[in-house]
Amino acid sequence: AKRLNLAERLVNGLKDEGVRWGAGVESLKDEKLRLIGDILVSASFIAYIGPFNMVYRRDLLQGQWLPDVVARQIPMTEGLNPQKKLTDEATVAQWNSEGLPSDELSVDNG
Repeated sequence: AKRLNLAERLVNGLKDEGVRWGAGVESLKDEKLRLIGDILVSASFIAYIGPFNMVYRRDLLQGQWLPDVVARQIPMTEGLNPQKKLTDEATVAQWNSEGLPSDELSVDNG
């Protein structure tokens, strides 16, 4: 009876794990589809935005690039922020500890 109980618990645990993995696979499929637009915008951000001030950068990103990607029906993460796609908070914190100012322009250029 004890082995049967343990086997039942194992099967139920694996069943739950299967459901979780299934949801994870679906999430990855959606993310893979959105990656096309995310990388398009992020690569444009890296290649073209460097020499401009924050006002012009925001206009390029919010006023031109993102609406253009949406108009062309290219899949993209809603509310995409290239800075967050290209780095993480730990890296930015390290840059700040090494002397990089924490303003958005400096982080973008980091």
